[in-house]
Amino acid sequence: MESMGLSVNRQPSTVNGFRNLIGQARAVRLLQRGLATGRTPHAYLFTGREGIGKRAAALSLAQALNCQQGDAVDDGCGACQSCRKIARGLHPDVQLIEPAGATLKIEQVRALEADAVLGPYEAKRKVFILDNAEKMTEQAANALLKTLEEPPGRTVIVLLTTTPSALPSTIVSRCQTVSFSAIPPETLEAFIVGRGVDPTRARLIVSWSGGSIGRALSQEAASLAEARDLLLEELGRGLRDGPAALIELAEKLAKDREGLPLNLEVLSAWLRDLMVAKASGRQEWLVNLDRGEDVARQAEGLTLDAILDGLRAVHATMAGLSRNANPRLSLEDLFLQIRGAASSGLLRV
Repeated sequence: MESMGLSVNRQPSTVNGFRNLIGQARAVRLLQRGLATGRTPHAYLFTGREGIGKRAAALSLAQALNCQQGDAVDDGCGACQSCRKIARGLHPDVQLIEPAGATLKIEQVRALEADAVLGPYEAKRKVFILDNAEKMTEQAANALLKTLEEPPGRTVIVLLTTTPSALPSTIVSRCQTVSFSAIPPETLEAFIVGRGVDPTRARLIVSWSGGSIGRALSQEAASLAEARDLLLEELGRGLRDGPAALIELAEKLAKDREGLPLNLEVLSAWLRDLMVAKASGRQEWLVNLDRGEDVARQAEGLTLDAILDGLRAVHATMAGLSRNANPRLSLEDLFLQIRGAASSGLLRV
């Protein structure tokens, strides 16, 4: 496809019907109710954070609408030719449209319109899935609105977004909204342990993922424990060696803009565990369960006030960076605050 037209997912997918969606029972019930009654709307708006199953649910909806198993099904069989084509991203009547660069452009919506009026090639319903719908340009949104006001027959449009407030209210009002929730920690933990992750490391991954299965299965998650250990080692050394070493470390970490949020989240989780260990001694509540002995030993030599001061400093730094504060200066200030709060014992592990 041309880059300005429909962007179609050609990669194999693990989607295989609603039955395989993790932790989204409420959203699935709503979708299946419409399928069972034959009252599927012409447009949906799937909302929720990144990586919690919105795209998989949209593809599962496309499977259910076009499954060759029967005329009245509330889930795709996963085995018929139609279901298999959709799962592999090869069905001509199911199109995944993604931003061309930073935005979804009017040319992409116009290509959708031209395709939609032709009717399905081999399916019962055409399905167009617009990922990151909040990235539509104003012109694209206006063009899509016209399609939503006069939808072509046998066509379903699914908009996926993390920020529905960024979409025009006129578009939102013409879609049936389906909200997807963060996956419960215990559900996500059981899922990733079932995929072979060590249970003690699973706790760390689940905490960092924020209920996102996509994040929990990412490459960052796979190396999370190693990233944590490296950060604690470097910061512990910097706290022992003095301000100059901390400034050098701040400069090094600030250069890695993509990795900086992860490092701060790791540090926040470690300080949170020190607080838990100091206040309650309940090791089973720790995020860093695989290093529970280190947490307990370190917490013994610290006051609760010092730990809380460090935790507040980390959160203030994260908030400042979200407002485009200078990363290097923010990290320098953070590390010096931590040093002042608890001296060099804070991260000696």
